[in-house]
Amino acid sequence: MEDEFKRNPPPLPYEPGTVRLFLPLEALKATHRLLRIAGGRESGVMWYGTKDANGNGTVCYVVSPRQQMRWGNYHVSAEALAEVVHRVPEGWKPLAQVHSHPGKWVEHSSYDDEMVSSHRILSLVFPSYGRKTRGFLHGVGVHEWQNGYWHRLDPDSAKKRICPSDGEVRVEDMR
Repeated sequence: MEDEFKRNPPPLPYEPGTVRLFLPLEALKATHRLLRIAGGRESGVMWYGTKDANGNGTVCYVVSPRQQMRWGNYHVSAEALAEVVHRVPEGWKPLAQVHSHPGKWVEHSSYDDEMVSSHRILSLVFPSYGRKTRGFLHGVGVHEWQNGYWHRLDPDSAKKRICPSDGEVRVEDMR
């Protein structure tokens, strides 16, 4: 089990990205709620939505796919992910994959690196099985794929990339 958490260092330093993700506060509340429902098990949530001409995304759909949830990891099968994709309105894109960890450690594990569904989305790790944090995404690990590695963004970079917004959100729990 310990080897699941070990990762090699990044091959190259992180280069800050510029594409932003607009996250309605209702989407954040729904994410916390869906992660907490799993109790003392890791679980996952996907964010889908629209993208503008510059690649900036707006979260419109928060969904928890069918999954196996355990204390130290979770797994979404390809079939379960396909069920979600078939429910997404035309034109909406995957924007982020979110999952929880048991404690405050929000770095990716090597297992997390392998299980992310796409390298073109952000990967967020919520601490304490999704319990609310004291501020907007405070203590949440935000990771971006770059140069063959999932880099965890420092808090300032994460704040520049994920922006609170208003907006309606569709929420679905398929577990």
